[in-house]
Amino acid sequence: MSNNIENLFTQYYQILRAYALRYVQNQDAAEDIVQDVFFELWLRRNEIDFDLPMKAYLFKSVLNKSRNYIYDKRVKDKISFDSDNDIQFIDDYLQSFVVYQEDSLLLKDLNREIKTYVESLPEQCHRIFIMSRSLNLKNKDIALRLGISIKTVEKQITKALSGLRNHLKKNGLLSFFFLLFSGFE
Repeated sequence: MSNNIENLFTQYYQILRAYALRYVQNQDAAEDIVQDVFFELWLRRNEIDFDLPMKAYLFKSVLNKSRNYIYDKRVKDKISFDSDNDIQFIDDYLQSFVVYQEDSLLLKDLNREIKTYVESLPEQCHRIFIMSRSLNLKNKDIALRLGISIKTVEKQITKALSGLRNHLKKNGLLSFFFLLFSGFE
């Protein structure tokens, strides 16, 4: 089993470190994150089935640890989170995600279903969702531009995200979405 971990470390360490660095913007932190992931893998070596593909697990673990690092750093620096930036994080993640042969079809299906759903939203909900997610506008800016309340903007975004979750679930892509973007709802 330790041979399996060594092989995974040799195969994925560099790319996972670069992946973490993209988010945490700190070389030492990126190295620590990846080393922590492999250390935890080693601690759980008797529980893990190494016959299963480990790539998704490793990327997901590095993503989660990177997000935790960012969160902890922001809390320590007393910088508040802005939930409007979550979708930018997802977009950046999609652009940086290393697409392997076996994932490419699922990723294409996921993108197609997301676009189909977003296009099917009612006009106001669609407009608000696009302004928030594609144009990266903050809720208050959207509300000012459209002459509506911030609460209305928040409700429409929540409605769109909830509907998207249901749409992906109905089409069998929700688990793949969560595998890619663990923790985003």
